Amino acid sequence: MGIDVNIRVTGGAGQGVHTVSNLIMRMVAGAGYRFHVTQDYVSRIRGGRNSQGIRIGSEPVRAGREEADVLLALNPDLLPDYLPAVGEGGFALADVPSADPPLFRAPLKEMAVQAGSPILANVAGTGAIACALGIPLEIADAVFASDFKGDFVEKNRAALRLGADWAKENLPEKIRERFRLPARSHSRPIILSGNEALALGAIAGGCKFAAGYPMTPGTGILSVLANEGPSVGLVFEQAEDEIAALTMAIGASYTGARTIVATSGGGFALMVEALSLAGMMETPVVIVVAMRPGPATGMPTRTEQGDLEFVLSAGHGEFPRLVLAPGSPEEAFDLAQRAMDLAEEFQVPVILLTDQYLADTVVDIDPENLVVRPLRRHIVRGDSIPRTRQGKYLRHAYTESGISPMAVPGEPGITVVVDSDEHTEDGHLSEDHATRIRMVEKRLRKGVTLAGKTIPPLFTGPPNGDLVLIGFGSTKEVIEETRRILAREGRNVAAVHLRQVWPFPAEEIAGIVPRFGAALTVENNARGQLARVIRSECGVRIDGTVSRYDGLPFTPAALARDVRRRI
Repeated sequence: MGIDVNIRVTGGAGQGVHTVSNLIMRMVAGAGYRFHVTQDYVSRIRGGRNSQGIRIGSEPVRAGREEADVLLALNPDLLPDYLPAVGEGGFALADVPSADPPLFRAPLKEMAVQAGSPILANVAGTGAIACALGIPLEIADAVFASDFKGDFVEKNRAALRLGADWAKENLPEKIRERFRLPARSHSRPIILSGNEALALGAIAGGCKFAAGYPMTPGTGILSVLANEGPSVGLVFEQAEDEIAALTMAIGASYTGARTIVATSGGGFALMVEALSLAGMMETPVVIVVAMRPGPATGMPTRTEQGDLEFVLSAGHGEFPRLVLAPGSPEEAFDLAQRAMDLAEEFQVPVILLTDQYLADTVVDIDPENLVVRPLRRHIVRGDSIPRTRQGKYLRHAYTESGISPMAVPGEPGITVVVDSDEHTEDGHLSEDHATRIRMVEKRLRKGVTLAGKTIPPLFTGPPNGDLVLIGFGSTKEVIEETRRILAREGRNVAAVHLRQVWPFPAEEIAGIVPRFGAALTVENNARGQLARVIRSECGVRIDGTVSRYDGLPFTPAALARDVRRRI
């Protein structure tokens, strides 16, 4: 990467940390550069210790950095927590009585009042950073015009320019020269978070009903669906709880609508009985589980990958399911579409497993990387509905694949019967033991058929070597950058990213691991849950797990240090 500048903005909730990062990333995009924004925030309405990292590059940036080149501390009390992470040659800004480099005293409050409002200290700090980066302030004018109304547009512009003028006079030329971003041409990227990309992917996949009860970090998905969905005919319902949300979605699916719900681990725990209902009814539904640290309420605004084994085994009884784990906003968009299609094709619940890190990550995306797949429906209608000689439609007809023809209510001459109890082919309750055996085997055959359509893992690096790093979900881009760091050091390291974790791609993983001297999983959990799944499903060795479970995501530099100690 040519340009690689990491900016850290910190302050209490309510001080405008998010506003600063939003302004900077949009100005950076307007200047022709790429970026990756990550959030680290506490579960408080006001105060606390919050920060956002904006990593800027001349090439696509897909992971964060712990070391900061530029620090803007909106709350000076937080300097002891963040100033030590400012790298050599970097600088920090804070409204303090006095300071010595790398910290500079910036009169942010004074500039905010001069601009017309004391709440504009964060915008004044943004102007100082824009000056250090050499970004023309005119780029921000369009941002202000779209975000603010009335005279507050001019007040923001004034605060931004006051901050830039201060930086021009008070930041040493060598600092401004070091971090200045050369002018370059640019296209118009799409700016999306992981949550936004996933929600839009569901809409692109034909979703027509969504429900949920707000629960961080899945709430952002519900917000997009509620705001953007109605324009394309999507019905959104904020349910009274997670149990109601999933049962509503199952009911809508019964009528032929493609449906989705979004929650986190605690909310999914409430949904588990309804998950089994979908399994018994063979009703398609997509469930987003945005992981955060547990147990119980845990750390509501932090990240973790501790629910893998939970979602693989959740529900009573045996029934097939599909579990997908996107590793980037682009994958979230793509896999949400696939989830909508595969849930309906195989008539199973599909779980999209994400986490707070991916949910809140914001990146710039080339429009051509968001591909809308052709919409295919798997519902039988009219003359294509199979009937017995007596003219009866069998919703749960025995088939070789285990997949029965799915019709929806309203078709002339048929009744679509489903039941939470075990049932016959036509859907009516039965406690006949032979019927039970046939139905269990039918559902399991469907799982075998589903396993034959596995989305293969992504492999990068040499075909064989010293080490292979294996991960799922949001660790994808961190592992890949780590692999490139180690490759530049002459180490033969490969990376495997699992986009699908169930049915597990056992054949593919069993073919990769033996080609390397050692295999490690990289997981945001304490027990190495992916490693345990690989051992049980593939019977191959996994030599260990690089774990992180403090509520924070991995970063490439830190992961590279951990890996070096093991090879």
